[in-house]
Amino acid sequence: MKFIASILLILTMSSGISINAQASGDHPRLFAAKEDRQAILDKIKNESWAHASWKAVLNDIDVYVDRHIDDPKWITSRLAMYWKDGERYTQCYIKKQDWDYGEGNAPLPTVRLPGMRRWNDYLNVPLEDRIPYNETGDMLGISRSSGDDTPVVIPYKESGHMIRQNNMEILKLAEKSAFAYYLTQEEKYAKFSSDIFWTWMLGTYYMNPPLDPKESAGGPGGYEAGGILGYYDYEVIHDDRQTPMAITYDFLYDYLNEHPHEHLKTINKKPVDVAEIVFKRFIEIGLVRGGKKGNWNVNRYKNIIGSMLVLESNDFYKDGKGREHYIPFYTEKSGKHYAGLPEILANYNTTTGLWPESPGYASGMIPFVLDMGLKLYKSGVNTLAGNPIVNKAALANLGWLDARGNLVLFGDMRGGPPNMSAFESLLTYATWEGDKETVEKMATVIRKNIASGYHDRTKSDWKGIVFNQPLPDSGNELPFHKAAYSPFHRHLIMKNGNDENNALMFTLYGGRYQSHLAENGLAMQFYSKGWVMSPDASAYESYWSKDAGYHRGITGSNTIVPGYKKGEITINAMNPWVEPSKSFYNTSSISDKVSFADVSADEKRRLVAMIRTSETTGYYVDVFRSDQNKNDYIHHNLGNSVVLKGKDNGILELKSVNDLGTEYNKNYSFFKNQNKVSYTDDFNASWVVNNTQPNMITDMWMMGQKNREIYTVDAPPTTIRGDITPGQVNKSPETTPTLIIRQNGINGSKHPFVSVFESYETGEKSIKSITKTGEFIGLICLTVNSKESTQFILSATDHKIFKPSKQLKFQGTFAVASEKNGAFEYLYLGEGNLIQNGVHKIEAVQGTVSAELKFEDGKYYYSSDKPLSIQTKKGKAKIYPAGYDVEIK
Repeated sequence: MKFIASILLILTMSSGISINAQASGDHPRLFAAKEDRQAILDKIKNESWAHASWKAVLNDIDVYVDRHIDDPKWITSRLAMYWKDGERYTQCYIKKQDWDYGEGNAPLPTVRLPGMRRWNDYLNVPLEDRIPYNETGDMLGISRSSGDDTPVVIPYKESGHMIRQNNMEILKLAEKSAFAYYLTQEEKYAKFSSDIFWTWMLGTYYMNPPLDPKESAGGPGGYEAGGILGYYDYEVIHDDRQTPMAITYDFLYDYLNEHPHEHLKTINKKPVDVAEIVFKRFIEIGLVRGGKKGNWNVNRYKNIIGSMLVLESNDFYKDGKGREHYIPFYTEKSGKHYAGLPEILANYNTTTGLWPESPGYASGMIPFVLDMGLKLYKSGVNTLAGNPIVNKAALANLGWLDARGNLVLFGDMRGGPPNMSAFESLLTYATWEGDKETVEKMATVIRKNIASGYHDRTKSDWKGIVFNQPLPDSGNELPFHKAAYSPFHRHLIMKNGNDENNALMFTLYGGRYQSHLAENGLAMQFYSKGWVMSPDASAYESYWSKDAGYHRGITGSNTIVPGYKKGEITINAMNPWVEPSKSFYNTSSISDKVSFADVSADEKRRLVAMIRTSETTGYYVDVFRSDQNKNDYIHHNLGNSVVLKGKDNGILELKSVNDLGTEYNKNYSFFKNQNKVSYTDDFNASWVVNNTQPNMITDMWMMGQKNREIYTVDAPPTTIRGDITPGQVNKSPETTPTLIIRQNGINGSKHPFVSVFESYETGEKSIKSITKTGEFIGLICLTVNSKESTQFILSATDHKIFKPSKQLKFQGTFAVASEKNGAFEYLYLGEGNLIQNGVHKIEAVQGTVSAELKFEDGKYYYSSDKPLSIQTKKGKAKIYPAGYDVEIK
């Protein structure tokens, strides 16, 4: 304790922070003051969403509060405590990052430390079914993954986070009830809340922070600096039970002083004395644990900010450490183990507005900064003024959303919608500040997400009732970007449309170690009906799960192994183009029909193109080159089943085998039910999702190659969430039908993997046939014939002129020549010199060009990022300047 005290004393100087002077007893203050009560009641009366949310709060707590009147021990007996006299430990010891043993015996039951750092596969049984006065810590759990909801006994030392979750659930009930007391002034809510509060508060007061003699968690524990342990958790970022208790203390301050716990007489202390000791332990330990980088730093502050703000002013305490002392450790300062707000905001990329971690982590950081900002604002400290990166960071997360409003899934995350609280918080702050422009912008975001079904204000928690503002008049449409690219994340997105029924979208990304990103290789995902049909796997329970390596690594992605997993990527060509030094998004677009990206990393190069054939149809082209002689192309796809057909449309007969091996990657051991066929011609695969009506189907055509074996395998589940796959298909414990195309003894750069994917609902298939045109090294030429049109697709790595047919001539990276009803529709050239189909031709004048020539309603139009030469039926070639959607007169 002396070590921490000395650090804090050195760092505590005149900070210049001004907070509202408040005497002891000036509570509540964290979310609302006494004088705010009527305004909140008026909001509940006048705003339907607030009224519905308030009813939900009461629905959550009333059954327990009413029971508490006649059975006051029922709820507290279900807290996870060291209940047994003689084993009311005051000191716990950690070994190998898990609970080892306890010592000491407090005069009251102490709060039980979670049994282990790791997660397990189990959820707690409902509160009503939990063991009262549980002396062993063994928990009743229900498996998340097995589909069997029969409760089983989980030993204390194997219970994962069940202890923490059990206690947090009960402490959250106390928090809600404390808010209900604030609003209604009904004593039953205060009594229920205070009984839980004192059981936890005194049970924590008598417990010292755990010791870790062999420093398995990076430090000795106790009150010393270093390592990752919290005061009451193995990770300081999960040391969050203080949060609902600080809120409860704030709302119940007067009641707690008027009805002190009887044990306070024994120890000769007042409520404020015990609160000072416990909350300061959380704060001071929090400031010297976990490190100062990434989400750990932000999560640590998120946990302790409430404990800081419910303290009294400096002059109230003998040690002079009140709110004014602690607040600058977030708002201004940085030290060896923590980085304050200036450094936190400096983590955001000023060009993209993105946090340097995977979307699941990144999207959560700015809501925390904003939430803390609102609480500090209530105490007279404005941390949001003069920080434009806050707005930019909140809006940047919109660029990571698919048509359904879910975050793109890559790296360590589960997917699903982003945290909308960032936009609610910005609306609140802008309303308080009278910033009408930001108010309207945030209202537009919120309205859009409400209209899309991704945000429901009627399900706001009690904090939303307090802080969320009435929505003013605004629009309901957000800017739409066809392309987004973040160099740090090595991740790009291409979109064609943004409505969930007809939008097309794909992502292409490299690999990165750490930052909660993954060594994916050059991985790809594509979408249909707003769903990602070829998703990254993310069904692991925790980072310690046996299958975590499969889900978090290259085997859970759609890529080629072995080979590239991490390292810089090179954008050979991309259109729409994103200038990464200037923007997260494209600023122009060549075509409404074609988007593509061609990316290299180490020995691999992948081109993915998105071709729109009508307002409701389109497909994806994948050309994957790998400069090695052993290659496994892995493709996971949503579906209940997959069927393979050969070139003659006959079903391929696969035989059960055990020769997949783990030579390429040790996590191949998770692929089960292996079936194999040797086949070198073009083939088709069809995945069917029959959980939905109509069914959803994905067809894959792959060009044949020599030395090829095709495997179907049952891969692990795709997800443990119920909202990111249609009909919850491939949700745990259901496996995912997956293809592995093995190509040995033949170079995958000269003989690439070439595929076309089309996803559609039953009866909506558009593609009629796909064929390869010509045999070339360095060029792939496909003919895709659909109901609407025919495209000639060209992808090259050699910078020379190719003539795959009498009509076609091409030089460049990528091109499309499209015909409709046998007549010219458009030419598209992506980073090239020439594309010609018959008499129609576009050609670069100097260097390379990205351009399109199209024929619509009897008129020619062109778009080009540089000057070019165009030839049409009208006559000889003519040079035109760069421009977009320009009519050729």
